Amino acid sequence: MVNSFEQSKTASPSLKAPPPGSVPQPRSDGIPYATVPDWTNIGLFAAGIAVGAVLGAAVALLMAPATGEDTRHNISRRVRRLRGDDDLWDELAEELERAAAEREEEKAEVSAAAI
Repeated sequence: MVNSFEQSKTASPSLKAPPPGSVPQPRSDGIPYATVPDWTNIGLFAAGIAVGAVLGAAVALLMAPATGEDTRHNISRRVRRLRGDDDLWDELAEELERAAAEREEEKAEVSAAAI
């Protein structure tokens, strides 16, 4: 007895051709199987890589152990450094101001806890 796979194979004489780029295509000079790149899939793959990189960076920023204020400060400092807008003395003054503000917050917390 003939199985169903062989019956269906012989029952349909006209097979549909796969879309171009998904399989090797015959060349015009008659030599078979010249490979045709599928630029649609290549573009989708590149877009997927880019979206994955952006999402990974966003998750890394959100899951970072630093506070949001510290993260924003670090990002702005790096951007200024890349643009060349930030002077070493300005950066030092900014760090000293931040340290003084943190110290004042700590003093306020300690005095509030003592009361």
